[in-house]
Amino acid sequence: MEYGKALRFHRVKQGLTQNQLADGIISAAYLSKIENDQTVPAIEVLELLYERLGIDFNESTLNHPSKEKLKEWYEAIVFKRKDEAKLLRDELLQQKSTLDNHQLYIFYELFRIRYLFLINEVEEAYETWENLKQHKNTLDEEMKFYYQLITGLVKYYKGEYNDAFQELMEAKNYSTSIEIEDWEASDLFYLLALSTSQSNYISPSIYYAEQALEIYQSHYDLSKSADCHIILGINFGRLQNYAKSLENYHLARKIALQINDSLKLKLLYNNLGVLESRLDNHQSSISYYKKSLEYSKDLSSSINLYEFLNTIHGLITEHYKLVDFKGCSHWINEGMKKLSSYPSRQHELHFEFYKMLINDSPNLQEFLEEDVIPYFRERNKYVYIIRYSLFLSDLLEKQRLYKKSTSYLRLAIQLLNKHSNLGGIVL
Repeated sequence: MEYGKALRFHRVKQGLTQNQLADGIISAAYLSKIENDQTVPAIEVLELLYERLGIDFNESTLNHPSKEKLKEWYEAIVFKRKDEAKLLRDELLQQKSTLDNHQLYIFYELFRIRYLFLINEVEEAYETWENLKQHKNTLDEEMKFYYQLITGLVKYYKGEYNDAFQELMEAKNYSTSIEIEDWEASDLFYLLALSTSQSNYISPSIYYAEQALEIYQSHYDLSKSADCHIILGINFGRLQNYAKSLENYHLARKIALQINDSLKLKLLYNNLGVLESRLDNHQSSISYYKKSLEYSKDLSSSINLYEFLNTIHGLITEHYKLVDFKGCSHWINEGMKKLSSYPSRQHELHFEFYKMLINDSPNLQEFLEEDVIPYFRERNKYVYIIRYSLFLSDLLEKQRLYKKSTSYLRLAIQLLNKHSNLGGIVL
């Protein structure tokens, strides 16, 4: 056992300084060397330090639930078996030493963050991650793998997709020095595919999705295979390889119908709506968006509500493209109703824009310049910066404000050159 890291863990957990723990036993400088594994102290010294921390030196590494039980819990979390994950968590909490033992506590807290995401306790997951960061210096190689992976997941949930990708790559680097099982490798590849897809790194996303898919198929995991097909469908669509995109979407739909997975069907139909929109098949796009809404029964989670509003936004834009202002107005009202229970500034701006547009509001230019475009620029939402900048450029040109029109056109073109393959929704 690495006694130094365990000592530092318990000291930090109890809010003690090195001087407070070492006082009357050894010097703070010597304790620092122990904690950094620069020296091996006498057993008597360790016993005194453990006694001050209120921990039984002999029991600290014995009589604890096996790591296999923790890994069993983690596997249930990764594969979203909520009921099983809850039962296993309750079992682990009944073992007092789960929280007393350094290694087990770290693994438990890391896995708990992912469990909290699973049950939609997102803010608590963020808080747990922040608290765990103070123990970063006590982690061994295996802990570092899970720490980087979970950190990547946290960044993903925060919408920091490029940072998520970097953290997950760090996890991949650590995975080469430890033994991970096939299901963990496929999970890592899948998360890499997700983060690269959201960062618009198309080739890496396809590569990692195919790596994950190969493992999932070898284990006959239909659900996860469908997830990979959806990511592949999105990325091939971005490459304008629409035949390959549709092939993957249809494979995903076949699986989702077979296993009766309404969540995947909702996501799938939404992405088919996006694809049909890119092909200018607006009626078909509307049909797919409406089909997605048919599967949007559970709106209890913030993620599901956000996706629901995205679909509403898609319906608004497609009706507008068909010059169907009545249909456009209907879906604007539906979206506004939902905003009363789930405020979303992003969607509020979308809905308000189209409302002002179809009503020929004289304040539309000011709204775009002062509210809409600055909001999306601050958050690097490139697809919306491009869309609204192009619209504003046309609006300004009609008013013969050519210099200002050109500036927004230039902004849109610059972003289009850098981010030419935007589109698609992943989960």
